[in-house]
Amino acid sequence: MKNLLTSLVKLDEVSGVLICREGRAVYTNLPDFYAPELQEALQQSLEEMLSAFRSNGQDHPHEVVSFYERGSLILREAHGFYILVILRTISPSPLVSVALNALALKIEKLAKREKQLERTQELIPLVLFNEVVKLLTTHYGPAAKLIVKKALKSAEATEKGLPLSHLSLFLKALKQEIDDPRLAQIAINKAKEIVRLRRTS
Repeated sequence: MKNLLTSLVKLDEVSGVLICREGRAVYTNLPDFYAPELQEALQQSLEEMLSAFRSNGQDHPHEVVSFYERGSLILREAHGFYILVILRTISPSPLVSVALNALALKIEKLAKREKQLERTQELIPLVLFNEVVKLLTTHYGPAAKLIVKKALKSAEATEKGLPLSHLSLFLKALKQEIDDPRLAQIAINKAKEIVRLRRTS
């Protein structure tokens, strides 16, 4: 994304670029005369513009072009990011449009990658595995809790939960802890069912 930003900023008609997410600037490349206070005011104006659309019960548009005395501003929404481009001209040239589209596409890919990462880091609450403990208690008694706890530890579970991406490690460890193959398979199926119900509820 850095190369795309550099290409956009290097265009003669582009005076500056500001990218925001959730009300915070994540990238700024503005002229030297933009003091921090002015940058903050610019960011505030962006938020007010979006709020104006929301207060009127409207979805904010994909792109807004606003004119000022010496040029224009382009505001582009891209998957939760807001790209503000300051131009020295009253309308964007084809080169600016192409560079902006390429940047928006890159941001879209990054946003999708973030969502995929969030899925892999999804946590399964440890309390759900009490069902597996109950199932094993009839055979192992109080030791059932230790068996499940040891399997969770082997799968690198923390107090916050078991990462969904580590579920297979937990099932493998659980199978190794149970000496009865039939009971081990029942416990594994129970654990899978718990996770499935959790994710579909």
